[in-house]
Amino acid sequence: MPATSSPAASPDPVLEQAIAWLVRLRAQAGHSAADAALQARIDAWRAEDARHEAVWSELMAAEAQFQRLVALPVSPAQWQQPLSALARARGRRQSRRRWLGGVALGLGGVALVTLAGRQAGLFDQIDGQRYATGTGDQRRVVLGDGTRLALNTDTAVRLHFDAGQRLLALQRGEIFIDTGADALSPRHRPFLVQTAQARLQALGTRFAVRQQEGVTRLTVLEGRVAVNPGQGTGVVIAPGETVEIDGLGSLQRQATGAAAMDPTAWLDGTLVARQMRLGEVVAEMARYRHGWLQCDDEAASLLVSGVFQLRDSEAALDALAQALPVAIERRTRFWVRVVALNGR
Repeated sequence: MPATSSPAASPDPVLEQAIAWLVRLRAQAGHSAADAALQARIDAWRAEDARHEAVWSELMAAEAQFQRLVALPVSPAQWQQPLSALARARGRRQSRRRWLGGVALGLGGVALVTLAGRQAGLFDQIDGQRYATGTGDQRRVVLGDGTRLALNTDTAVRLHFDAGQRLLALQRGEIFIDTGADALSPRHRPFLVQTAQARLQALGTRFAVRQQEGVTRLTVLEGRVAVNPGQGTGVVIAPGETVEIDGLGSLQRQATGAAAMDPTAWLDGTLVARQMRLGEVVAEMARYRHGWLQCDDEAASLLVSGVFQLRDSEAALDALAQALPVAIERRTRFWVRVVALNGR
């Protein structure tokens, strides 16, 4: 059988454009008329899309981080280990990070080397790195300790890595974690996730965490996770279990396969429902949309089973209207309501 090879990763077009703007801006520095015209074009591009603004902000933050870095009393020997690890990892990492490594050489290694270093965990011990997504967006990153992190829609996390621990604070939203071996640390640091209701410690594992209103939901796929609620007794959650922790330390366990919604299907861009109330299905779809999407009370109790594409919620809503006695009211694309047919 002939050998197969993976296609080369293609550059992120948004990041590519942001870098192009940055190069032109720095090249024209000092020419006030040209600076103003170019800045106006950059501002217009940033305003076109929330992701444009997010990528541009990340580049600017990288430059600021570089300026802080050069002021730190770091010896060449201290730099050597993380830089060597970054160089070795660059060839293995996917699309965006791999491409950044090559582009950084052409830009003299200022802003983009800093950005690549931040994404690879080089600056974990300098400051808390923050990752976030907007409504309907998802993001995947590899941290410097080898941990793979996926962020779902409208999610924000902040890293607090130091010599004694790897702490990820989930500020809002939903994440999936595949913990790394922490190869760059002289000793194995515990990996912790802090939510509003509990502190979770990964015991060599893959797991998902969702911060809901007043509740933390944890789903363990592999390994185990120790749960230490703010109140109550700590427990260890095994693979195949989902647990919800409230602010009083109360825990509700359930077999993941018995849940009405697959808690990790979002990693594949889908919503998998098993006899799930329509009101809950619609509320879940609303997390991925801008504007207002709601289900009326008469339709909310209908039960739904199926697989729905989160990136095309309009098609998913139309499919619901074909399968159930409901209609979709659309006043604008930002105001949508699911109503029972007998209620019209």
